Amino acid sequence: MGEKNNFDIIRLILASVVMLVHTAQVTRNDDIHFLSELLNSDFAVKGFFAISGFLIAKSYLRSSSLKSYFIKRAKRILPGYIFVIILCFIIGMCVTTLPLSEFITSKDTIKYLIANLTFLNFIQPSLPGVFTENPIPAMDGSLWTIKAEITLYILLPFILPLMHKKPLKTWFIIFLISCCWHFYFTSIYDGAMADTLAKQFVSLSSYFFFGSLLATSENIFHRLKEITIFSLVIYLFAKNTIYSFLVEPVAFSSVVIVFCTGVYKEININKIGDLSYGMYIYHFPIIQTLQYMGVYDENPLAGVLATISLTLSISYASWHLLENRFLKRTNYATQRVNQSNTSIS
Repeated sequence: MGEKNNFDIIRLILASVVMLVHTAQVTRNDDIHFLSELLNSDFAVKGFFAISGFLIAKSYLRSSSLKSYFIKRAKRILPGYIFVIILCFIIGMCVTTLPLSEFITSKDTIKYLIANLTFLNFIQPSLPGVFTENPIPAMDGSLWTIKAEITLYILLPFILPLMHKKPLKTWFIIFLISCCWHFYFTSIYDGAMADTLAKQFVSLSSYFFFGSLLATSENIFHRLKEITIFSLVIYLFAKNTIYSFLVEPVAFSSVVIVFCTGVYKEININKIGDLSYGMYIYHFPIIQTLQYMGVYDENPLAGVLATISLTLSISYASWHLLENRFLKRTNYATQRVNQSNTSIS
């Protein structure tokens, strides 16, 4: 892969797709329902994991140590994540139907903070007395993917050495486990939270590690365009069948990566910053707040435009005032360590 790429713009597009689909699904407004039919958030999320697998594998290979790798991951994920939990808590204090003192001391509030700060969002997705009249009371339904992402970050240092020795065999084993997991929870298991369990990191690992496979195997990466065309043809035949999930990890991952790396013209958005992560984690509570205020009921189009504007604004501020500052500290600390090592040697 050359230095020129379109990872930033593709991730921004995927985050925008998730945001627009959620405006329709969360508000359940008939006038904007077409957004959830026109756009595919499932593809966008899986595309995110493929890109993440590619970029995180590259980051791991550039890291001086395992500690350095995990520090970089933590400083990229945690600042924005912790801030959005605090933001949701503040929104909750402003709109709860409970007396403020009761809201703050409520067991559900404490449970929400503990569960969400430890990435166990499913345990307590809502706050007491908050958004109870909204179609969906959850504070931030987008955060469920973060625990899957972190789990895959932890697994990556153990998987990559195996990929170096036997790349296709290693990925194929992951693919089989992933497909078996998905099939079991979508076609056999009919217990509680079947849909939630089907989407967990095991199912998403085939997308993530296909991205890692492309990042670490030059031979396979050089055949990416052929893989993309071949897998998409097969996917078109399998799309409306029960077998589509067998083709999606390769088809979805390869088409996203080929657009990030194989398009000749680079679309540079470095000046505005890397807003995709912010857009992904901030848009949901913004939609919920606008729904609570009745904006979507009065004018659905105005609600969509307000969601886009507010999400972009908060994401921009978050990147420049919070996220990027932590990343710069990481880079500065790394440079100091390298300089110290050079002086000692």
